[in-house]
Amino acid sequence: MGIFDKLKNAANFVTGGGASVELAIPDGNLGSPLIATVHIKTKKDNLEVKNVYLNIRCSETTKEEISTEDGPEIKENEEVLYDNKLIIAEGSTFEGGKEYSFSKEIVLPQDSKATMSENNVDIIWEFQAGLDVKGNDPDSGWIKVNLTNPQ
Repeated sequence: MGIFDKLKNAANFVTGGGASVELAIPDGNLGSPLIATVHIKTKKDNLEVKNVYLNIRCSETTKEEISTEDGPEIKENEEVLYDNKLIIAEGSTFEGGKEYSFSKEIVLPQDSKATMSENNVDIIWEFQAGLDVKGNDPDSGWIKVNLTNPQ
């Protein structure tokens, strides 16, 4: 392994660049099954993975106009309503240059607040898939999903 390969491996360790992670999850109803599909594509080298995980977060942001010396300003308050981490697959060695897919059925509490954006209140459901590895975890980034209450 040459010096450039060692530098590239060190950069992948720091940046989470050992694999790309994509997450597909459809809009749906709270209390009904949702299928999260994680697609992983490893780079050139093998990757030791502790587990494949899915972060789920629901937050409520309220905005109100307040008076200040400089005039009116918007004050935002954020509250996390739901926060969970699910393990989709236990760890193993993912071979370099290969693709992997995992699916997980999720049922979120039916009595949770649905996605909403009105009257200075935003309720947002977000999902993020990732690989637990040494260094920075490669992840999908946060994906917003529209979840409604069942009719």
